Amino acid sequence: AQSGGGIMATTVTGDGYTLWYEVKGDGPAVVFPSRMRAEHGALAAALAEHGYRVVRYKPRQVVGLMEPEDEAGGPWEPTGWTRFPADVEIADLHAVADSAGAGDFVLAGYSGMAALAGFLAGAAERAVGLMVGGFPLLSGADYWLGYVEGARAALLQAGLQEKADEQHLGILMYREWATRDQAEVLAALKGPKIVWYGSIDGEPECRMYDYVGGSAIARRVRETAGDLRRAGFEVIEFEGLDHIAGLAEAPLVAPKLAAALAAAGW
Repeated sequence: AQSGGGIMATTVTGDGYTLWYEVKGDGPAVVFPSRMRAEHGALAAALAEHGYRVVRYKPRQVVGLMEPEDEAGGPWEPTGWTRFPADVEIADLHAVADSAGAGDFVLAGYSGMAALAGFLAGAAERAVGLMVGGFPLLSGADYWLGYVEGARAALLQAGLQEKADEQHLGILMYREWATRDQAEVLAALKGPKIVWYGSIDGEPECRMYDYVGGSAIARRVRETAGDLRRAGFEVIEFEGLDHIAGLAEAPLVAPKLAAALAAAGW
């Protein structure tokens, strides 16, 4: 099916799970895991106009959780895992890339999907670069681990077992992330490395302050900017943008991201 110049499709993984994805544009590949079909959509379209083949897909851990899903799904028991199933996520990622006609790619994401991209980037063989926004790559694991563990505990206390189970994989991911030398993992990536954020992300003026305020995203990125640059990242701050605008303002954000990708040889 066509969607705004893109191709919407599904692919079936080796273990029989169906994943939704969309492709826009042609050129070097950038892949965005997305929680909802609309997430990253405007940015993907804008990057496609700058000469990139942009792929968005829904990882199986969020199929049916963030919005109704009638085309994707399959056998999957996330609460049965005792360690984050990175091998499954990477196999899914590569299956989507194959179906979308992408070889090596830059893995990308914003906010919660920036976390997933950052976690997988060092282990996914074909993810040669990383481009993430609205997430403190080098200082977020402890905060977000506490956040998802707290969310699960509150849901259990409210008797919402099914909703609590949705936090299970996030807890496993952040527990493992907290044991890593993340700067070393990211420094080993050979392709483009980009972090972007809005200057008031997580500040009182941020429209999602009640939700992301404690994470102090802009301040955490600034505090670790030196370490990010030493690991090879270009760090881009967008003055006056909050957590919502850091993704939604695609006409402002995309040209700078495209220029950074091109400067890195992508």
